[in-house]
Amino acid sequence: MAGNEVNTNDAGKLAAQSPRREAVLFYALIVVLTAVALWPIWATRLLPMQDYPQHLFLARITANYHQLSWNWKDFYRVDLGLRPYMLWYLAANLLARGFEIEVAGKLLFSLYILLITLLVLVARRLTPGGYLPWGALLLYPFAFNQMYFMGFSNYIISLPILLLAVLDLDHFAGGFSSGNIARHAVYFILLFLSHPYSVLVYIALALTSTLFPGRSRPESLRMLIPPVAMGLIFAAWYLMRHGPSSAPTSLPWAMTWWPLDGPLAFYLLQFTGMRWTGGPDWLTAALWGLVALPFVLPWLRRDKADPVWRRLAALNIAALLGFIALPFWMGYYAYFNLRLAPVSYFALSLLLCRLRVPFRSGMLLGCAVMALLFGSIQVQKSVAREAETILPVLQAARGNALVLPLIFGAGSDVLDSVFFYQIHSHETDYYHAVVGGGASPALFPNAMMPVQYRPGLRLPYPDTPWLFSWPEHGAYYDYVLVRQAPADFYRYLAPASNLVARSGHWSLFENRMPRKSL
Repeated sequence: MAGNEVNTNDAGKLAAQSPRREAVLFYALIVVLTAVALWPIWATRLLPMQDYPQHLFLARITANYHQLSWNWKDFYRVDLGLRPYMLWYLAANLLARGFEIEVAGKLLFSLYILLITLLVLVARRLTPGGYLPWGALLLYPFAFNQMYFMGFSNYIISLPILLLAVLDLDHFAGGFSSGNIARHAVYFILLFLSHPYSVLVYIALALTSTLFPGRSRPESLRMLIPPVAMGLIFAAWYLMRHGPSSAPTSLPWAMTWWPLDGPLAFYLLQFTGMRWTGGPDWLTAALWGLVALPFVLPWLRRDKADPVWRRLAALNIAALLGFIALPFWMGYYAYFNLRLAPVSYFALSLLLCRLRVPFRSGMLLGCAVMALLFGSIQVQKSVAREAETILPVLQAARGNALVLPLIFGAGSDVLDSVFFYQIHSHETDYYHAVVGGGASPALFPNAMMPVQYRPGLRLPYPDTPWLFSWPEHGAYYDYVLVRQAPADFYRYLAPASNLVARSGHWSLFENRMPRKSL
């Protein structure tokens, strides 16, 4: 009998130790995935992001605006304040005091990955007792989504903050405390400063959470207070910032929708290696199929009446409905509905945390997620290598120069040729970030930007590169920076300029004629 009691005790100890070992392995996997996700940010010099060069350029202006060695003040005025769309620039400006601007940008996107990891850890409380949040691991490949490649810096940083804020509403259901209020206030501030669109998405998802059945009336009312407060603050800012007759950009107000097949193909890019038009990357698609396998049986066995499941499912439905129903161009801004794609992916990851995935199936999932990350890293490195071909050309130019970019082709050999046809269109702005000084005629016409042209300044710029004329445009610049121009165009430039450098698709021509004054 004594021997049987010993064996029983040993079995109990082993049973207790097993969940601990599984948890240790799970959190070790999180550490590895975090390190792997950080790797592509630091493995290449230039990040594979479309709009990032201009964000980096503007961050350098705000950081070095008063340095006498640069001529920023001749062309720009700076207004870096505590208001929406400033978070990325404020943080970059702070980091630029101790690091080069390129390092500062990489540190900020490293913070983005760390916020993803924080979201993974917070998702632990969504999981039924005795199980681990395996669905949260999908946040790592989802981190490198379409908006990441588009380079919408402020919006990208806000994504994990947005979901953390929505999940944090649960704390208000049980009652108010100084800790709950302080933590959510931090989310408020970060979201408000990051991007107006993120604020709107937070309000929509938070209202969805609070209005969905599953909580008592007092709990729902307490959870309703943060999104209502955010809505009032946002409305007050918008009415003060954008009066009835003022436009936030120089673009005309419009509202247009894509045909449904466009958003659908865009949504699927995450699962096809960022390629669709010329055929998907079938290996990536197969890996996503492998990722789905561990969730099939738990999905079929889920408790459909579980209030947490229903609320998380409602968040997914809300994000998808917005993605499908909202216009592509809304007011003055493009990609209005498509920005919801990564929100939908992140919400899906949180929903899958509610499923009871066995440990062995979870480890299989972890291996597939790792493979997806390595596949994304290869894509990122290939796009970054394409971008880095501009560096020898930029380094051949002197600082404080006026550079006219003429981009005849800005596509990539790696990414979808339709959805990412402008992926290399802003790399000329690396001149101002890497070399320094000068001005670009292609500044985003967005009044929320911290950098604007000086009043009355006009930099001649053709509507398309095909309309370029040397007397009307090129004569005002020190350099003309060309990408993928036809052979005839190079011959047209030859009489008035010297070819300074050529690298990849890029060519730099220096104006040898008397430069016209602006």
